Amino acid sequence: MKSVREHYDDFLGSVYSWILGDFDDACARSRSLFESLGLEPGDGRLAVDLGAGPGTQTIPLAEREYAVVAVDFCAELLDELKAHGGDLPVTNVRDDLLRFRRHIDGPAALIVCMGDTLVHLPSHDAVTALLDEVSAALAPGGRFVYSIRDYVSFVPEGGDRFVPVRASDERIFTCFLEYGDDDVHVHDILYRNVDGHWRMQVSDYRKLRLDCAVLNARLASNGLVAAEPVEVDGLLVVSARKPA
Repeated sequence: MKSVREHYDDFLGSVYSWILGDFDDACARSRSLFESLGLEPGDGRLAVDLGAGPGTQTIPLAEREYAVVAVDFCAELLDELKAHGGDLPVTNVRDDLLRFRRHIDGPAALIVCMGDTLVHLPSHDAVTALLDEVSAALAPGGRFVYSIRDYVSFVPEGGDRFVPVRASDERIFTCFLEYGDDDVHVHDILYRNVDGHWRMQVSDYRKLRLDCAVLNARLASNGLVAAEPVEVDGLLVVSARKPA
């Protein structure tokens, strides 16, 4: 079984943006989410995008006048982000998320960790450590916004463990899920149409099963006040603020 980083480097990174769909539409969804959360204008303040990928949160944040440090371990996705970013105030960093504070000069007004990023960390202890680093890195009054997919309240069985993701005339992507006590064993399956013949490629890795209540309790122990999760596009989204 591959690590998450190996899975992205060897398999998922090259098709991630295709799976995501239209980049402009994805950015528009992020803009709408940030508006719904009442996100303040950046006014040149620092924001950190953890697990930035090709930039579907980074670009809207930079457009809102944040100086964004975008952190990801996948070079291919960061190259895409650079192409999308143009002259926007974005600094791309290829590194492990737990080391993000090495790449910022001061406290952050905003830190986001969206998509399935948190569940990709290697252990529950690593998640706790990242939440502690985020809490320490926020300026007074700063905000932390994260999302996770709900792998806790429902365990699929039988055919529900097969999840179709996207299909075209050239590619079909689906995944198969096996639930354990603390994680989900994910098998990503990609079919490519090569000269009229479908060829299959499979790569597997693990995602953590995380509970918003547990994550928010850790944030509370660090002094942050978290709002109740809201469901957006199949993800649970939480906004937490550090008291001023």
